Amino acid sequence: MILLWLIPGIGLPTLIGWLAVRLLESTTPVLQRGERWIIGFVLGMTLTMTVVFYTHALTGIPLSRWGFLTIVLVLLGLLIGLTRLLPIASMPRPILRPSHTPLPRWLWITIIVLGTWTVVKILAAGTTFLLLTPPALDDVVDNWNLRGKMFFVEQRIVLQTPDFHGVLQSGDVSAYPPTIPLVKTWLAALSGTWNEGLINSVHLLWYLAALALLFCILRRLMTLPWALLGVYLLASLPLYLMHGTNPYADVCLSVHLFIAVGLLYLGIRSTEQRERESFLRLSAFATALLSLLKNEALVMHLPILFLVLIVALWKYRGQMNGRSAVRILTWYAGLFLAIVLPWIVYKWSHGLAFGNAKALTQMPIAWQPDVLRSIAINTFLEGNWLLLPLLLISLLFLQWRTAFRTPLFVISAFTLLVYSVQFPLFMFTPLSTEAVNQTGYARGLIQLMPLLVFMVTVLITQVFSKTRGAELPST
Repeated sequence: MILLWLIPGIGLPTLIGWLAVRLLESTTPVLQRGERWIIGFVLGMTLTMTVVFYTHALTGIPLSRWGFLTIVLVLLGLLIGLTRLLPIASMPRPILRPSHTPLPRWLWITIIVLGTWTVVKILAAGTTFLLLTPPALDDVVDNWNLRGKMFFVEQRIVLQTPDFHGVLQSGDVSAYPPTIPLVKTWLAALSGTWNEGLINSVHLLWYLAALALLFCILRRLMTLPWALLGVYLLASLPLYLMHGTNPYADVCLSVHLFIAVGLLYLGIRSTEQRERESFLRLSAFATALLSLLKNEALVMHLPILFLVLIVALWKYRGQMNGRSAVRILTWYAGLFLAIVLPWIVYKWSHGLAFGNAKALTQMPIAWQPDVLRSIAINTFLEGNWLLLPLLLISLLFLQWRTAFRTPLFVISAFTLLVYSVQFPLFMFTPLSTEAVNQTGYARGLIQLMPLLVFMVTVLITQVFSKTRGAELPST
């Protein structure tokens, strides 16, 4: 019965996110209904907890049931009021890539068998690790769940975290953004008790959101079997499934990254100016919220994403006028200042590190042995990613024009740059332990995995189209 509190706990932030998305789409709705609800859930939860955090920091309103509800209901009322005042167009029909011929029976049987097996795996892992097993993983015990429980008990943001050996300094795990712990505090405050099954269940929803959104965006480009293939590729990756059914934060960050970069790709791919600007407003919103999830989003993902945005606007400058480009950049900059800048100021004012529990400026620079060997083992010789890395390398070699000379370069460039930037961090700083112990390196790949699987699926369809002469939309 305690899980029934998940309905209002997820429903209210999802409605907030849906309204925010509709306001950003304005008079040019570009999302399908399913996409809008999925994105509304993901971004709405982060937006709601961000507003709760800033409101609490400014006013001291307690993080109790009524404190949360006051902020949430006021935010919801404000967004409803704005939808009444501002012009919003009716929603368009879904945009799907139709199937040209009926699917043969053997293909339907294959889809049903693989789909059923995938559902069984997800439900079994999710039930076992999220609902029935007490958390035992390091970052869950001493970071995400611990901080959420402290916020719940103290009804305030706590920066000093108790440890088995005393008290950690405020620059340790408290340097991580509070959004994900606040989600857990919100669910516990609603139910009136701290229940691990309830507060961990949201992680399974983030995992399912990644699968569903991958299907929706692929379905814009290709027929049903290919879109389902992409979802199966992501769902079959052992390490992504493990993290999706454990209370870690990396799958949550991965779906946020997929929204931010995926909508940027759809915007650059669009040939109609108003649609492009609508997609990119949504991308700007998702981009700004990234920094409130994990620190690497602020110091690594955001700079690279902004770089890719600038290059994309320059590369396709012939398809848009100068005023449109300025409006797009203004949205990215404005939402960054409104959402991210207060968090940066908060970190500076409280002496919180900008790295993950380590100040980047205080790290010694020196060659770290065994890093490349550990990376090679994790990438190619273990079962974490199956054959996906080899498949991706082969497809980039065979389809390099599609990967880098079409709008798909937005995803190709972003993922490869983020992946490349991690190498010097692991090879020349004490963060090498994250690669040698196969922890931080693997999590970095998890954060990129929906984007990588999307890219692999699109490139596979391009190979198939050239082999069979099939017609696919421009990537």
